[in-house]
Amino acid sequence: MTRSSLRKWLARQSIPLLLLALVLTLQWLPPAGLERSLLRLEGLLYDAKVQYLPPWPRSVSNIQIVDIDEASLHEIGRMPWDRSQFERLTTRLAEAGAVLVVYDVLFSEPQPNAALTALQNWPQQSVLSEAQRQSLLSYAAGLDPDLRFAAAMQSVEVVLANVLHRHGRLRTGQLSRYMSQNPSGQIIPTGQQNVWQQRPAGTTPFEPFSGFAAPITTLASAASGQGFINAEADADGFIRRVALLHELDTQLYPSLALEAFRVYSLVEQVQPAWLQQAGHAYLHGVQIGNSLIRTDQQGRILIPFRGGARHYPYSSAADVLGDRIDDQRFDQAVVFVGTSATGLADLQATPTSLTFPGVEIHATVFDGLMSPQSLPYRPDWWTGAMLLQMLILAMFCLWLFPRLGPLSSVAAALLVMLLAVGVNLWLWRVQVLDLPLLNLLLLVVLLSVYFISYGFVRETRRRKRINAVFDQYLPPAHIQRLLDDPGSVSLAGEKKQLSVLFCDIRSFTAISEQMSAQELKLWLNQYFSVMTQAIQAHDGTIDKYVGDMVMAFWGAPLAEPAHASKSIRAAFAMLHALEQLNHQFHAAGKPVARIGIGIHTGEMNVGDMGSDFRRSYTVIGDAVNLGSRLEGLTKFYGVPLLVSEDTKAGASELAYLLVDKVRVKGKQIPIRIYLPLDSDIKEPLLSHCQTFEQALASYFQQEFSQAREQLLGLQQALQFSPAVPGQPNLTGLIALYLQRIDAFLQHEPGADWDGSYSHTSK
Repeated sequence: MTRSSLRKWLARQSIPLLLLALVLTLQWLPPAGLERSLLRLEGLLYDAKVQYLPPWPRSVSNIQIVDIDEASLHEIGRMPWDRSQFERLTTRLAEAGAVLVVYDVLFSEPQPNAALTALQNWPQQSVLSEAQRQSLLSYAAGLDPDLRFAAAMQSVEVVLANVLHRHGRLRTGQLSRYMSQNPSGQIIPTGQQNVWQQRPAGTTPFEPFSGFAAPITTLASAASGQGFINAEADADGFIRRVALLHELDTQLYPSLALEAFRVYSLVEQVQPAWLQQAGHAYLHGVQIGNSLIRTDQQGRILIPFRGGARHYPYSSAADVLGDRIDDQRFDQAVVFVGTSATGLADLQATPTSLTFPGVEIHATVFDGLMSPQSLPYRPDWWTGAMLLQMLILAMFCLWLFPRLGPLSSVAAALLVMLLAVGVNLWLWRVQVLDLPLLNLLLLVVLLSVYFISYGFVRETRRRKRINAVFDQYLPPAHIQRLLDDPGSVSLAGEKKQLSVLFCDIRSFTAISEQMSAQELKLWLNQYFSVMTQAIQAHDGTIDKYVGDMVMAFWGAPLAEPAHASKSIRAAFAMLHALEQLNHQFHAAGKPVARIGIGIHTGEMNVGDMGSDFRRSYTVIGDAVNLGSRLEGLTKFYGVPLLVSEDTKAGASELAYLLVDKVRVKGKQIPIRIYLPLDSDIKEPLLSHCQTFEQALASYFQQEFSQAREQLLGLQQALQFSPAVPGQPNLTGLIALYLQRIDAFLQHEPGADWDGSYSHTSK
């Protein structure tokens, strides 16, 4: 591609390239006013994938949810419950065979010890000895509900919940430090509480939290672990991803689901996986034992929703506490304890449900961590992949759409969007990769709308151009055919078999001398209007008007198999129309017109020809010149219409009178010329025409005496047959041939005489 053609291509594609730049901007630098709407639309596409094409299988683990539901609140009382209820709940689950109990309930405030408070406020303490008082205090302390709950945790592994926040330095409870990161990059459990002293060079920091609400010390010390239950919704309010790690005071802390997975898997260490590139370190996952959980740079994963709410088995907490569970559902189960009660505000909007219990989100994440290879993942290189997809898609559209019409463009746009959706769904379903889709579809829509709109504008311009080119040459119906089927016409030069007509006014100079310039203009306008109407009524294309001459052709720009026949019928129509016009001229005292028409059929060059300043759709070639010669010969033979033998062959359904065999100026090969006979020709004129052709047959066979007798007899018969307007007048032809025969009777033609007559003038 040359530099000039490249500039032209860029100029034509400037708007599509601007649309591409717009979509790229919306993808990576969306305006503040549109960002939420774009995220919402992208979220809807993601939600549809989650709902209808979940690519991940359920793990084989027995995951149960104990629900503090409305029935439990009605039976046991409103929250917060007495810790004795959680003590009993934990004990019941341990007895039922649960291997891990995960509480999505916050225990950040101690519960008052009623026995100890009553003892301390007992007014008779003074009558007790010190030993008795200490004994009673010890007994009352043993009734502490938090201690009893902590004691119950010794019968089963328990993971408790905490909340990290950014509300100043407000901190309650004890946040275990078993997720500190040491300089070697490991996150280590309780008992090796090294502070995270050093990150890898160039690490992008997490957004740190400043405060927390954690379980009280008594419960935190007894639990096997604890994790945060923070839920961070997308801009549209839907929860689609969760963080596995958060930072507080240069230490990393796990989510509830991640800590539950660590405890369940009996893993002693959790290690962030850093990716070193160009002097920067990026978090790309969490290593738990031999499993790598892929995350984004903020330690987040997409939640592997497996359906709507209550996808996992639910049991009412009231039924567990009331010992009404008589099956083995909790045997070897991981039990998540939380609430679905509306008043406790733990219902979240998710892709699969607008009221999804928060406890089931943690259960879903835990389930996904059990099979990390099936977790949906948006890789760090998604931006580069999106850029590459958009460029490929844009180049394909820039190549494809300009070649298509409006309907084809709509179909192609749908197919391209289906292809983009198909690739995206294949990556989602097979590779478990989540790549954005909205802006890919937006790009195709914008480009297709542009090219379809441009196509309509181009079509309008094309129609105007065709109208401008052919309006003066073709009838409106013919132009409409061109517009309806643009593929049937080509303005480029081409060779075609056509029929051309020339029409000229006899003695025009003498006529023009009888009128003023204004009168002549009006007279000619009337004449040309009638002639043009007759030509266009028979689908002819007006080529030009030159003085008093009209030139027209058939078979272009639209293909017309019957071009020869239509040209002759147009000539008949012109002659009949002229008769009517001459009556008007005579009545108005104006000169009448006599015309000669010549028609020839042959191969011609046709196309849009001319200069840079003026162009015309016209025909050129020897066949055109022959048509002009035939028009000139009508004066010589005294007939209004002559056609060539090629035209006769193309319209063989008509009747003809052979006029002569001639060589025209500039041609060596003789041709036969004919006078077409109108369909309304009647006897006895039809018989006279047959007699004339018999005489010509004798003439061409050099039987001159016989031809002379036939012509003289015909001449005598014509004296008693009055001339009929519009019918061929044979008198002039008979006189012409009698003159030739008399000359040949005196001087016989040479041995090479082929019956033709050579015309030396145009």
